[in-house]
Parts: sequence; C-alpha cells; structure tokens
Amino acid sequence: SALNMVTRCLAVDLEADGILCVALHPGWVRTDMGGPEAPLSPEDSISAVLSVISGLKEEHHGGYVDYTGKNLP
Repeated sequence: SALNMVTRCLAVDLEADGILCVALHPGWVRTDMGGPEAPLSPEDSISAVLSVISGLKEEHHGGYVDYTGKNLP
C-alpha cells in the first residue's frame, strides 16, 4: 500500500541515476515484535536478505520481494 507506492515512486525518481529500489520483507522473525513462535532467527533473516540483495536485477526495480527472493504483490 503506502510503502509499495513510495518504493515505486522512488524507483522512478532514481532510475536515471542507476539506483535499484525495492521493498524487502524480512520474513517472520523471532524478535520482541515477532514473538518466540516466529520461524526465523534475526541472523537467518539478515543472511537471507543479504543474499537476496546481492542477486537483485533490474526486473526487481520498484518491486516488493521477500527474504527468499519471491516477488510479492
């Protein structure tokens, strides 16, 4: 919704500068907010997000992806 629109607007504004802009969902993470039932440790989430970032391509520009690299609506 709002975050998706900001991401898309930034993507348009930054495209000419060659800056790739995406929104990333870190997954359900065991934190104070995520709670103890969450399946991902903070370390696992960070590792996965960094892996996704390193594999981003132009086709992801302006999009929304999760910590596995899956495109989200």
